[in-house]
Amino acid sequence: MPMVYRSVATTGAAACVGPGLNTYSHVHIDDVTRLFTLALAGGRAGGLYHAVAGETPNRWIAERVAADLGVEARSLTPGEAAGVWGEFGALVMAASSRIRAVDSRRELGWHPERTDMLTMIGKARLRALSA
Repeated sequence: MPMVYRSVATTGAAACVGPGLNTYSHVHIDDVTRLFTLALAGGRAGGLYHAVAGETPNRWIAERVAADLGVEARSLTPGEAAGVWGEFGALVMAASSRIRAVDSRRELGWHPERTDMLTMIGKARLRALSA
């Protein structure tokens, strides 16, 4: 989400790469903290516990950021994206990385409370990135 806000400062639009269908799993830090506490208290030795609350396509983020700031949402080519976010940032914004928190939920009884990352849109610290 911060990268989409930063794209406004560079391009004047809330940007995504291509159709923006790429998706990353996300989690709020408060939910991560609860998972760590559960894993330390009752996790199995060598257990691998993922912290995943949900997924949101980058296009949805760009559209909501655009609405928040009163700008347009815009699709960038990979070359344009590299000019906005650098080569690695463009790669991150164009890729998908999806995981599930099956063991975290089943073994530890962890259930994230903040599952909609779009509720973060409009926060002052994020808006400041668009200037």
